[in-house]
Amino acid sequence: MADIRIEWPDPEGQEIVERLFAVAAALRVNFEETAAHVGLTVPQAQTLIHLQEPQRMGGVAAHLRCEPSHVTAIADSLERSGFLRREPDPEDRRAKRLLLTSRGHQLRDRLLARLFENAPIISVLDAGQRTELLSLLRTAQSATEPGTRN
Repeated sequence: MADIRIEWPDPEGQEIVERLFAVAAALRVNFEETAAHVGLTVPQAQTLIHLQEPQRMGGVAAHLRCEPSHVTAIADSLERSGFLRREPDPEDRRAKRLLLTSRGHQLRDRLLARLFENAPIISVLDAGQRTELLSLLRTAQSATEPGTRN
């Protein structure tokens, strides 16, 4: 059987995309392993990280790109464990905000410290490379923001 070779119109662009996917996969695995290490599911860990400041449950759902009922289940489990609590939103007392307890802040700090301890990419780049990569990623990401795509 003959080996079929596809000629991509932009081989460098293809390699960039492939490498970004590979890096994203490595970052995802690191996040999953870190969450498990501190006893959290991925959605619970994402919620803790997002709750640097109190947030409405709807805002957490939007950030996690999930249904609000899913956030309710996440909040229930984190609240039972003593990591967060619900309170009425001062701007709309019908809405609930989630905020971390002191135990939640401690767990969030542990999670973040471990997450970045050996994070793929970050841990292998020197300061100059990190600055350069950050600049390039900011430029690339700005092209994906609403209103900037052709």
